[in-house]
Amino acid sequence: MKQIEVSTYGIFPEDCRENTWKLRQMLDQLREEEGIQIIFGPGTYHFYPDYAVEKLLYISNHDEDTIKRIAFDLTGFQHLVIRGEETQFLFHTDVIPFYLHACEDITIEGVKIDYVRPGYSEGKIRELEPQRMVVEIDTTEYPYEIFNGRLYFRGENFFNEMTYGCLEMDGKRHAPVCQGHDIGFNRPYPWSYGAVFDELEPGVVEIRLLGDKEFLKTSQVGNNLIFRHHARTHPAFYVTYSKDIVLQDIVLYHCVGMAVIAQFSENLTMRRFDVRRHPEKKRIFTATADGFHLIYCRGKIQIQDCLLENQLDDPLNVHGIYGRIHKIISEREVMVELVEGMQKGVPLGKKGEQFRIIDNETMLEIETVRLEEHQMLNGDYQYMKFDRPVTEWKESFVVENTDYVPDVLVEGCTFQNNRARGLLLTSAGDVLVRKNVFKTAGSAILIEGDSNYWFESGATRHIVVEQNQFIDCAYVPDWGNAPIQVSPSAKKYVQGQRYHKYLELRDNEFYCFDDRILWAQNIEEIHMSGNKIFQTDTFPPMEGERFYLDGVLKFEEK
Repeated sequence: MKQIEVSTYGIFPEDCRENTWKLRQMLDQLREEEGIQIIFGPGTYHFYPDYAVEKLLYISNHDEDTIKRIAFDLTGFQHLVIRGEETQFLFHTDVIPFYLHACEDITIEGVKIDYVRPGYSEGKIRELEPQRMVVEIDTTEYPYEIFNGRLYFRGENFFNEMTYGCLEMDGKRHAPVCQGHDIGFNRPYPWSYGAVFDELEPGVVEIRLLGDKEFLKTSQVGNNLIFRHHARTHPAFYVTYSKDIVLQDIVLYHCVGMAVIAQFSENLTMRRFDVRRHPEKKRIFTATADGFHLIYCRGKIQIQDCLLENQLDDPLNVHGIYGRIHKIISEREVMVELVEGMQKGVPLGKKGEQFRIIDNETMLEIETVRLEEHQMLNGDYQYMKFDRPVTEWKESFVVENTDYVPDVLVEGCTFQNNRARGLLLTSAGDVLVRKNVFKTAGSAILIEGDSNYWFESGATRHIVVEQNQFIDCAYVPDWGNAPIQVSPSAKKYVQGQRYHKYLELRDNEFYCFDDRILWAQNIEEIHMSGNKIFQTDTFPPMEGERFYLDGVLKFEEK
């Protein structure tokens, strides 16, 4: 394999705006070559959005479908290794570090990734009353300004009002507070709080709530407050229509989006890929959204020996997309709508791929067809023509691409102190979750599927969860009913049929502060054996049965 030192292209470990331009030139020159290894020597390399590649990208489950700037545009590369040797990449917002499109056999390894100015900010609660909070903010790390009672944060390339909301983190555990929830400010939603911000002195901000809303009963002086003032716009790794991708020996301290999001890709490995708090900066947050988010992928997904902590959403989410039938044109033709705002612009498939037609109320299959013609009309709608007539459908039914179904292995990982849940597993492949440690505010394992709100598909077939430790999970009710939760959104059952098929829980250890272990509905079989339960007193107990079962056709515990 041909080795290339980036220094030969004038790329050096220094704070230099030219690095992005020289990186772009190097990649363009090497794009047609195969079997090369690009080596970054020791040191810290800075990459600015100036001179970066610019593309219009529809990134699912992110906030904006706009033109993005990209540092490493790896479009079309084959048989490539990018290797760091005691290497750190420092990015300057807003830029996507890595974009892999139409790639095959790519390995990226041995790098640490951070941003000079993170997309979120934080402070520490100094005073607290039911409708008043005083927060200390490091003005060097998180510069802010207040205009007319509204709080704004300044970054290298942004100036954003604090409207997205806050999350309170326990000052000792560095994790979401017990029985907490998200707090929004000055937005037209029921969960948003009207608030006035005032600077008492430099670095000390008072927050006064309007109306009858109050801060959390569990809020405490000394806790940290994460200010979520930047949209989730720039994931660290964006992978589309690619195959055989390995991301290993990587440490991600921050990105303004998900750590890794992949769409329509095959065979993905994340090995020793840590999303962790910075050891020196010690920010209370890491990625501003999910860790690994995989949409319509297939082949083998392997996630091994990773640490994912202090993200602002789930460590792993595997799913497809339900498109809602908006208009029936003929027995073979429909207009399909992408309903959820974060899925806009994502094509649901290509000619020849297999689709299921699904009743949105029962979430059960009506018919299976193949896509004969497809056209993206715009970000909201796409035209689909199938290979044969479908007689039993109606508007509001949904369609799902079944050519993209991955087998998933999650092994030897630790998931801790993140907002929301642990692993969201909605894949009809073989799923094995083994020898992991979960310390999650919500459910550690969530098996869902939703054709009415998030429109994330699919029905699972075979999931085995074995030899894991579940430690004090599900202490925030908004994010889960029990450590293990099965909860598809079907509105009604059909006799003898269920959405999910088989779940096995064996030889796990549950450390619980109350009785709850499993909350399940709309699944055919659940088998439990060899599990051990230990009582803790970490949090006040919450109401709930050890095993809550609704519409489970077969349940067995040994």
